[in-house]
Amino acid sequence: MSGSASPDGAGWLVAAGAALLLAVVLALFGVARGGAFAGSLYHRRFTGNVGRRLNDLLVFVDAQRLFQLNLLLALLVTAAVWLFSGSWLLVGSALVLLGLLPNVLLVRVARRRRLHFAGQLPDALLLVAGAIRAGASLPLALRQMSMEVPAPCGQEFELMLREQRLGVSLDEALGSLERRMGGDDLRLFTAAVRIAGDSGGNLAETLERLSDTVRRKLAVEGKIRALTAQGRLQGWIMTFLPVAVAAALFVIEPEAMAPLLSTWQGWIVCGVIAVLELAGLVFIRRIMDIDI
Repeated sequence: MSGSASPDGAGWLVAAGAALLLAVVLALFGVARGGAFAGSLYHRRFTGNVGRRLNDLLVFVDAQRLFQLNLLLALLVTAAVWLFSGSWLLVGSALVLLGLLPNVLLVRVARRRRLHFAGQLPDALLLVAGAIRAGASLPLALRQMSMEVPAPCGQEFELMLREQRLGVSLDEALGSLERRMGGDDLRLFTAAVRIAGDSGGNLAETLERLSDTVRRKLAVEGKIRALTAQGRLQGWIMTFLPVAVAAALFVIEPEAMAPLLSTWQGWIVCGVIAVLELAGLVFIRRIMDIDI
């Protein structure tokens, strides 16, 4: 009959359907394997990098728990972004930002810790100098100072002394302290200690002069930060002002603003604006960052 399918035609349809099903299964399997590999790679990098930075900050938190919290936050944020926007591009952007968030927060915490350490360093140097003038040795003076000065300065010097008790030389312990905290003032202190250990000299007087120099330097830096605070604030305001205006326009005229998120031309415009805003913020912060 002309209206019925031939056996050969039915066989071809079955074969085509089986091939299509097999291709879909292989594609899903490949996506699953790729996702599992990417997740495992992100997990290793997250726990390794975040764990190392937490150890440098002397913050004893389980990196595995932080990874689980990061995954939970990513799930909640991506679900919220999808419900409010329905755009996979925004979901992907949110995932990228959440992936960068832990490192950004750790860098900021480390910077604040180093600034706090630098502010405590002049008092710590005076305590060490006073103990040396009273007849104490350098390790004993450092131990007394670490017990009197609060964290992070006392904590860092206590860690340095523990490394020495475990057999690490003074030069290596000072190098480890420099690696963790950095800063030109700390490098001057370690250089003075090394020179005094190699060639002798009045270490107490050197530390007292260094403490006075560092204190004056910190005072000048504080004045500069106060004078440039308005410029830094203007940089942040000019960066987030277009975002606030765009959000207001989306509420007032959603139909007129919809092409920004529904067309590729709109995404290009948003990308160019974002790059220019970030470049402007970086330039403003570089201008306001006056090094002494």
